[in-house]
Order: sequence, then C-alpha cells, then structure tokens
Amino acid sequence: MKIVTTEQIRDLDRRAMAEMGLPGVVLMENAGRAVIDVMLRFYGNLSTQRIGVYCGGGNNGGDGFVIARHLRNLGANPCVILTAEPRTGTDARVHFEVLRHFPIPIVDVSSQTNATFDLVVDALLGTGLKSAPNALLKEAIGQIRKSKCPVISVDVPSGLHSDTGEIPGGELGIVRATHTVTFAYPKMGLFLAPGSDYVGETHVEGIGLDWERLDFNEDFRWVTRQEAQSYATPLFRRHLDAHKGDFGHVGIIAGSRGMAGAPAMVARAAQRAGAGLVTLLAPVSVQPILAGKLDEQMTVPLPEAEGSLSEEGFDTIQNHCKRFSVLCVGPGLTTAPQTVRLVQRMIAEIDIPIILDADGLNALALNTQCAQKRAEAGYSPLLLTPHPGEASRLLGTSIAEIQSNRVASVRLLAERLSAIALLKGSNTLMTAQKCPILVNSTGNPGMATGGSGDTLTGIIGGVLAQRRYRASFLEGMALGAWLHGDAGDRAMKEIGATSLVAGDILAHLPHSIRHLEETA
Repeated sequence: MKIVTTEQIRDLDRRAMAEMGLPGVVLMENAGRAVIDVMLRFYGNLSTQRIGVYCGGGNNGGDGFVIARHLRNLGANPCVILTAEPRTGTDARVHFEVLRHFPIPIVDVSSQTNATFDLVVDALLGTGLKSAPNALLKEAIGQIRKSKCPVISVDVPSGLHSDTGEIPGGELGIVRATHTVTFAYPKMGLFLAPGSDYVGETHVEGIGLDWERLDFNEDFRWVTRQEAQSYATPLFRRHLDAHKGDFGHVGIIAGSRGMAGAPAMVARAAQRAGAGLVTLLAPVSVQPILAGKLDEQMTVPLPEAEGSLSEEGFDTIQNHCKRFSVLCVGPGLTTAPQTVRLVQRMIAEIDIPIILDADGLNALALNTQCAQKRAEAGYSPLLLTPHPGEASRLLGTSIAEIQSNRVASVRLLAERLSAIALLKGSNTLMTAQKCPILVNSTGNPGMATGGSGDTLTGIIGGVLAQRRYRASFLEGMALGAWLHGDAGDRAMKEIGATSLVAGDILAHLPHSIRHLEETA
C-alpha cells in the first residue's frame, strides 16, 4: 500500500475535485461516514452513547461535523466541542451549517471542563499541523487526554506532524488515539517515532474514489500482509521433484570466543526461512561448540587470533562463497583489528550478495571506502541492517539525529554506502538508491531483546537465497522483515512482551510462513 506525504494527499484531493468533478463536500461526507463505519465495527450499537466530537476550524473539523450528524442519526448523544468556527465559503462551513439544524449541542472548548464521555472523536487538526498547537487547541487536546475513554482520531492524531512523526507541542500537546482512521492512503508520520506511539490501531478507509486512477510518484510503501504475500509467492512454488539445491545456500561468517549464540541463531533462522543449505564459518575454537549446537546446518573452522577471526581465513571464505547464494556477515564477530580487516576485504572483494549486521556494520563504519569499491566494481548488492546506534556510526552522527529523521537517515545510508539499507526500530524502514522507502507493518516492543537482530539477519538470508533470481533484493529484505515481525507478534500474543526472547521468534516463524502461504 502506498504511503503519502501531506503535500501529496492535498494534491490528490485537488485533482479529484478538478479532474473527476468530485466536490470537496462529498469527499468530506464520505470521510465522516468512513469514521462512523469504524466506530460501529469496534464499539457496536452507539445509541445512547455520550460522544464528544472535538472539532477544529479546518477540513478535519468538517469531517467531525459529518461524524456528529451521523452519530445523532444512529441514536447517540454527540456533543460538538469547537476550538474555532470554519471560515465562510469552505467545505467545512457547509457541513457546519447543516449541523446547526440538528439537536446537537455545540459548545466552545473553553466552557467544556467537566463533561464525561463514553467515546471521543478527535477532529481538531488532522494533517494541518505545522507548529505547536495554540492555547485553545492545547486545551482541547488536554481535555481529550483526560477523558479516560477510547479516542478515535480522524486522519492523524491531533498534535502529530503528518510527515515526520514529530510532536511540536511536546508530550502534552498530542492526542493519544485508540484508533486512527486515515483516508485513501496512510500518512508517513503515522509510522515514525515519536508520534507513532500515539496512533493506536490504524485503519485506512476509502472515501468514494479509486485513488489509483490519480497516478503520482511513489515515495513510500507500507508492507502489509497483502504486500508480503506478493513478495513471497515464489517461495511457495516447490515442484514435486525439488531438491535442496533448488532453494539456495546461505553462508554465514560469525562468532568469536564466548559468542557462539549469535551465529547459531542466524543459522537456524536461515534454514527455517526456507534455505536449502546453510553453512556457518566460525573461528576454529568456536566451530566445535557450534557443531554441537546445530543439527541441520554445516560448520567450517576458520583461522583465528585470540578467539576472533583473522585475515588468514580470507581464501577459505572466498572458495566457499563459490557455492553460496548469499553471505551473512557480522553477528558475534568482535571488532578486533584483524577481524575488521577481514570483513572490510570481504565487502570489497567478494561478489555475492552480502547481508551485513552487528560487528560487520561496525567494521564497515571504520572504513566506508570498501563499500564504495564494491559498488564501483559492479558487485552483487550489499545489504545493511543497522539499529540506530550502528546507523549513527555508519553516518558519523548521533543516535538522536538518526531518530529525529529516520526517513532521511535510511535514504542516506543507501545513497552514501551504495547499499540496500534497513533501519531497525518501530516500523522498520528499508530502501535502496532511487527506490521508495518500504515501511514494515509488523513487530512489537517485546522483540527488543538480545538475539532478535540475529534472527532477522538469518531470515533475510534464507529468503534471499531462494529469491536470488526471482525478485528484487529490496523486496526480499522487506519480506524477511515482515516475517520476522509477524513471528514476533505471534510470540507476544502467546507469552506477552516481557518474557519474549529471540528463540520465541524463531519458534513462531514457521507459523508466519505457513499462514502467509495458506492465504496467498
């Protein structure tokens, strides 16, 4: 599903009215009815319910006037709380004048101090926020926050910047929604921290138009279940005479003395994601431990110095890479100088797709020129999977700067390092040069646990090994991220967020793949 910026959706609205002759008042009517449909779906019979409808003076408030009118028709008891009347001649004014013919209280926000409601509708600002809310709007937001009842936000929660996810008015200047009903396409700010924490459950509703007829540049795409299915279709087509060689061979360079868990996680995840073969290359002192931990995956010893891989292993790695479909590099490696030099050489000289994680990323951060050499040689893609701390080291900036503009950060990672980049976090972002940003729709805070990133690396490796010649690497990365998050979501439903560990993600991965397969 496409994701839009504020400017794009406003342009689409204008084009819908100009090119298709659809009046703005009709779009507003349809938007209000769409919110009513969501309310009925989640809260059932609304008759006799006391519902506060907070309305601003712009188009978002116009949607609120429509909602209040339909609530009254359903037998509910709505009260409209205004921060400003809409201007004369606007679509919102048309619906405001219609509303006045209904027996619905319309009060000023400054007089609304002690009312209690069963539900609240937030139609104050929508995508119109540019700076911190003024005093009246902040008063209205404060009242909504104190209401202690479910809140349905119209388009975006008021106080959220719809492009950046920023909260200009601070924590007390934003509505915390239970549900956000957004129209036509979701807005980018709904997926970006810190504002994404206030969105609740997102519902994308149509408002009477096939928006795909209005073509526009696609800058963002939301990776929903349907999107993941479209990426995954080739994985499910296994012929009766298939053999393990048909499904790719994942190579893994990982581990060091005392760090055997991370490489084992990567190896198991790659096989569970469907790779036909997995071979793990690790320091000679660690290889016997890994051989004892793993059953289905092969292990190979490599030269080491003081428990970490050394450059002497490069030729062995290069020879094995002739058999690999994809190479995962980094988990548990350490940043010992000899290991860093080995990783940098692999990046610059080995021509198969490389997924770089953990200490592999830290090695790259110490010499980003090796990524440039790889690109100049025209080698297979380099795929990066940093968390914000690793991204800050790769870009030479602070974690705060990475998080304050995650969209710009993931684009910069892809462009500066000539790579396919994935920036971990809530609603993980992925992109490549001259490609849209893909926004993952799965995952939860319980996945913030040691080893979670290792399972992601392995899953992406397993997916890409099967898809090497069948689809884009960016889509393969997005499918891996979606499966990883969905497995984590299934684990959280079963055991909760607090006790969730990386092994639980891996245990639920087959169920995520199976469900995607069955519903494709």
